[in-house]
Amino acid sequence: MKWKDKKRTPNIHNLKMNVLIGLLITISWNGFALTQQKDTLKLSRQQYEAVFLKQNLVLMAEKFKIDQAEAFVLQAKLWPNPNLTLEDVNLWATKKQLSYLDEPLPSVFGSAAKNTQFSVRLEQQIMTAGKRKKQIALEKVGVKVAEQEFEELLRQLKYDFRNTLTELQYLQLYSKVFLKQRDLVQNLLTAYKKQFESNYISKGDFMRLQTLQLELSKQIIELDKEQNEKEKDLKILLSITDHASLFVLEDDFTPNLQKLESIEFLNLEDEIFAHRPDVKLVELENEQLKSLLIYEKAQAIPDVSFSTSYDRGGGVWPSFFGFGISIDLPFFNRNQGAIKHAHFGIENTTMRFDDIRLRVKAEFNQHYKDFLSALAFYQTIDVDFEKDLDTIFESYTKNFISRNISLLQYLDFQEAYLENKKIILESKKEIHLHLETLQYTIGKEI
Repeated sequence: MKWKDKKRTPNIHNLKMNVLIGLLITISWNGFALTQQKDTLKLSRQQYEAVFLKQNLVLMAEKFKIDQAEAFVLQAKLWPNPNLTLEDVNLWATKKQLSYLDEPLPSVFGSAAKNTQFSVRLEQQIMTAGKRKKQIALEKVGVKVAEQEFEELLRQLKYDFRNTLTELQYLQLYSKVFLKQRDLVQNLLTAYKKQFESNYISKGDFMRLQTLQLELSKQIIELDKEQNEKEKDLKILLSITDHASLFVLEDDFTPNLQKLESIEFLNLEDEIFAHRPDVKLVELENEQLKSLLIYEKAQAIPDVSFSTSYDRGGGVWPSFFGFGISIDLPFFNRNQGAIKHAHFGIENTTMRFDDIRLRVKAEFNQHYKDFLSALAFYQTIDVDFEKDLDTIFESYTKNFISRNISLLQYLDFQEAYLENKKIILESKKEIHLHLETLQYTIGKEI
């Protein structure tokens, strides 16, 4: 033992210096999180959202529904086509048939249609009770409905997109912490392997470091799996089909406290019914049914059809021009069922409108309280706490290398360090999620 102690002093000093230099280089290196890759798309949250709004296929498809609704307005403006009927045409005549004629029928054009009987009828339907204008008004409400359905879809997709983006950003930042720890433990293992081989540290301590490296590597793999899942969801929303990885820049992950603290409850409460597309949809559905009721009542009044006809060789006179008018007699069908359907629909949407207002107000109260709770917790974290945590951890690492603290003490602090890093990142994530939920509830950007 005495021989070992004499030999141990200079070796330990050299090893300490090597480990310390290696760790200081590792700690000061800022590129440990993600390797720069050509197939990695690195954008800010705002830039990703711009891509989403431009490329999302579901939004692009939904816009066509507005065009479809406008096409119905165009269709409603059109008058019914006139109806032309040619009938009672004899394509040929026998000598016996011609013998019954006092005089042969002259040709129409040149020698065409000589001795040929036929009749022509032209009919035009005239819509009564302002049906055309009422249908145009009904279809115009349909355009508003299509626009609000688009806004509702956009609201839902933006909510899903932003929350997915937040989750991915959180996972990437949390994974960055574990990558740094794994590199640190790897450097420790490299340095301590020589000491272990020289019997300067116990096998138990060396294996404990190996176990820690495995635990960190396993955690990184689990985080990678979660990131892959979020990337998959995000690529679908972005309509990206290639194999590029997605990386969210962390600049805008830290909440802007000055902006968040200025949000006023009363101003938001006054606006909760003004911007929600789903609330507007129920209102428009009620308006649409009222327009439908007016239209269906007009449908009970029969339309009138005017006609003019020409008959050649089919009556008393060889050539006959006549005029006529036709109208349905509303004895049985006065559109009673369609009118009742519209009436009941109005009652239904009126009750649903009252219900959705209650739900929206309850949701707002809950989500605003949740947001305030998340904000209050984040405000309890000192601004410099994260930097101080990193500084203290570096100090613990130096003291561990210098053997001023034991491996157990170092590992205990490392566990506390990782837990506090998680709490800080989760508090930022919760701010983003609750703010987005509040914006989703109000239906507008705060």
